[in-house]
Amino acid sequence: MKAKIGLLGCGNPSRNWYMPTLSELTKHGEVEWVALCDMDETLAQKYGNQYHVPYYLSLEEMLDTNKDLTAVCIVTSDPLHHILGSQVAERGVHVMVEKPMAMTLPACDMIIDACQRNNVHFEVAENYFRWPKQRLILKLIKEGILGDIVRVYFSEPKRQLPFEPKVSFSDLGRPVSGFGRTGGMVMDMGAHRLSQLRLYAQSNPKKITATVRRYRSDPTILAEDWAHAMIEFENGVMGIYETSRVGELQKYCQITGTKGGILDYDYMGSNIPLRLQEGEEWKDVYVETERRDIDGLDVLQRIIVHTDPKISYENPFRNYRINDWCIGHAAEIMSIANAALNDKPAEYGLGGRQDVEMAMAIYESSLKGSVPIKLPLEGITDYELAVHEDYLEKFGQPIVPT
Repeated sequence: MKAKIGLLGCGNPSRNWYMPTLSELTKHGEVEWVALCDMDETLAQKYGNQYHVPYYLSLEEMLDTNKDLTAVCIVTSDPLHHILGSQVAERGVHVMVEKPMAMTLPACDMIIDACQRNNVHFEVAENYFRWPKQRLILKLIKEGILGDIVRVYFSEPKRQLPFEPKVSFSDLGRPVSGFGRTGGMVMDMGAHRLSQLRLYAQSNPKKITATVRRYRSDPTILAEDWAHAMIEFENGVMGIYETSRVGELQKYCQITGTKGGILDYDYMGSNIPLRLQEGEEWKDVYVETERRDIDGLDVLQRIIVHTDPKISYENPFRNYRINDWCIGHAAEIMSIANAALNDKPAEYGLGGRQDVEMAMAIYESSLKGSVPIKLPLEGITDYELAVHEDYLEKFGQPIVPT
């Protein structure tokens, strides 16, 4: 039995990643891609015809016509995730939403509640930890190759822009969001990086202290362009997350343990700069990558780390025409498909809510003057209240129905 998948949204992420991946998985009998939907008829028709998949102009039409849909992959703008995810669940169809799961924790819980009431599973399309390189890094950590993890850092530029001649900054203002395709950087790329830091630490966060600022004076820019957070995890690991759109390039990921570490200045690349301690010295560890050509595409087969014993990762899609980036998307799709067919939780699921919770704590800490915020959060934060108020003013309806 194969899962029948519907795709909602024909924007760039769908066109570049989900569509070719769904097509390849269907070609090899992993799933059946049976429908796609977008309210833009030109886009829906174009890609429906290109991939020979029936297309629809509304979610309701797609669900009404395809009574046997197993799951819907929702690849739309952030403010719609909780609404569309809940609508799919109410029809008894399993749900996958792009990251971040939703704009606030009550919006996340709206999806979770709808899925629980309708006995369906949900997944969050967090693809970064599913990359081959990241899978192997997590395996190295779990196998104790780095020893006990002590600290984890992520410094990431979204884009390099010069500071204005007269530098000044403002804190989070109102409205806090323009409710466009994505939110601020802490919710956009931050959803990826907070996930990775938590998984590197192998622990849940217990306290976050943060500062969020906006340096650009353009009044049309509502979201932050710089943020810095210090994260204390339950097991004692310390984490640092920094993201910026302004100033010079600062880009690295660092994982430090009692036996070794990884300092990676090209964390989007395939190389793993692993070093282990031997007495007073640090020794580079050879990491071998095996690849082969499949119909003109260079496809990863496996990665082997030459430790003692060797640690390896084997690409589950090594025989398919799926590139390194889309291995993560293929794994997401198979996660919700397997959850639906086997009636078991998806691989990530509630991890998507944890990512949003960490982001809410970062915003809340900054709003309150960089005070430490304890996790898990209790009740709704002031930041979330601001998002809900601004959402109501913009759309004329509450973000979460009462």
